[in-house]
Amino acid sequence: MYRKDLLKALSATPRSVSSIARELKLNRADVEEDFRHLIRSARAGGHRVVVQPARCRRCGYTFGEEKLTKPSKCPACRGTWLYEPLIGVDPKDH
Repeated sequence: MYRKDLLKALSATPRSVSSIARELKLNRADVEEDFRHLIRSARAGGHRVVVQPARCRRCGYTFGEEKLTKPSKCPACRGTWLYEPLIGVDPKDH
């Protein structure tokens, strides 16, 4: 899958790095690298990138938007039941 196709997929619905990696049968680290490049390219191309950060299901702690993969545990409650971050792309701003 090319980054242009990935941009289209993320425009349709926000996705996590691991869901895309599973779907494409690729290594999650490779997909994360493509996501990072895609985010830079999309912003440069006038698209708005929306990152819904990872969140703890137990205490509600919200992680920073810079982390694209699911953290191993929550720093607040040490729980491991976490939502993955979701990345979406809105069409070009007019």
